[in-house]
Amino acid sequence: MPKLLRAEVARLHQAIRLTVDPVAKRKLAERALELAQEAEAIADLPADVEALHASVAHYRYMLADAENISKQRALKHVLQRAEDKLEQMSRHQQSPKPQRLEVA
Repeated sequence: MPKLLRAEVARLHQAIRLTVDPVAKRKLAERALELAQEAEAIADLPADVEALHASVAHYRYMLADAENISKQRALKHVLQRAEDKLEQMSRHQQSPKPQRLEVA
């Protein structure tokens, strides 16, 4: 997912270079920054369950406190990715490990 977001940021940077209108440039730059921050937040999600629980709680708190619509949108995406990762990790931990057969 971060890879796709970074590709979109690169596309937006190209559009910024080709755009003459300063208002349009600003909007493209704001969106590029938002996506870049989202990509890095997703890439930096922890790999252990306890830290991931803490990250989910942190992003929920930040989302509840966010007033800016674009910030809310980015936080929702990061929170969703964190929750998805947590669910995936939880499922992986709960799945039974295959039994090894002893060979004589």
